[in-house]
Amino acid sequence: MVSGELDGAIATCDGRRPDLYDRLIADLDAAGARYRVIDHPPEGRTEVVSALRGHDVAHAAKCLVVMVKIGKKRTRYVLAVVPGDARLDVQAVKELLAGTYAAFAGREKAEELAGSPSGTVLPFSYHPKLELIADPALLDAPELFFNAARLDRSIALATDDYVRLACPRLAPITVRQEESVPQAGYAIHYEPLFKVLETMDVQALIDKVDEPWYNQTLIQVGDVWVRLGVMQGEFHWHKHDEQDEFFFVLDGRFRIELEGAEAVELGPRQAFTVPAGMLHRPVVPVRSAVLMIEKAGVRATGD
Repeated sequence: MVSGELDGAIATCDGRRPDLYDRLIADLDAAGARYRVIDHPPEGRTEVVSALRGHDVAHAAKCLVVMVKIGKKRTRYVLAVVPGDARLDVQAVKELLAGTYAAFAGREKAEELAGSPSGTVLPFSYHPKLELIADPALLDAPELFFNAARLDRSIALATDDYVRLACPRLAPITVRQEESVPQAGYAIHYEPLFKVLETMDVQALIDKVDEPWYNQTLIQVGDVWVRLGVMQGEFHWHKHDEQDEFFFVLDGRFRIELEGAEAVELGPRQAFTVPAGMLHRPVVPVRSAVLMIEKAGVRATGD
C-alpha cells in the first residue's frame, strides 16, 4: 500500500529531498506495478492533457481535494478521484463522512496535502490527513492515466494495480448524467441590444426584468460581447473550453462555485475571471445584476 508523509522523505546526498515523482516511481517499481511513463508538453487540464496522451478522457484519473466539516470543531480532507469526464458530487462526499458542510479545499491547502501543484495531483495519498475516495466508474478502464506530480510527464497505470496499491475507499461520488443537464427557465438573448454611439440605460433594463434568470448581450465591442445578467437562483455546472469568462457585480451578491477550488463570493463593484476549461456555476442568493465580458459567439450554457 502506498502511504506515508512527504515530510518524512529521506534527503539525498546533496541535501535535496526526493520529489514526489521519484517517490511514486520507486513505490510502483517496488510493488511490481505495470505502468508506462508518458512525456508530453506541460499541461494540467484534464481534457487537454488526455488528448496529448492519446486516450479517452474517461480513462483519466481526475483528482480533487475536498474539505468536509464535521460539526463546528472538526475538519477532514478527502482526495476524491473520479473519471476525467465526470463531475464530482461534493454533497456525496459530505454524506459519506457524515459531514455538516463540504467544499473544494483552497488551492494552497490542497497543494500542501497533495504534495504537488494543482493540475498534477496524484490519485494516491501520501499525507495521513488526506483520505482517499475513488468512484467505482474508474475501474471500467484497463489503465488509469494521470499527471505524475508534474505537468510534463504522466503515468498510465494498470487499474487493478492502482486499486491494489492505493487501497481507495470505493463509493459513488459523481453526479449522474441526468442531473447535469441545463435547467429550463433561462431567458438568454444573444443578439446585441445596442449599437455603438448609442446610449445604454442599463438600470432601466435591470428594473424591467421579471425573469428569474435573465442574460442579455448589450453590445459587441470588437470580438467580445458585453453581457448583462439579472438573476437569482442556481445555474447548472458548465465550462467554456476556449475562453475565459469575466464577471463584474453591479448589485447584489454573486457566488461562483469552482471545480477543484474554493468558491468565490462577490459583492457590488467586485469582479472575477473564470479561466477557460474550468467547470463552474453561479449561485445567486438574492436578485443581482452582473456584467459579463466574453468572446462573441459564446454559449452561455457552456460547451
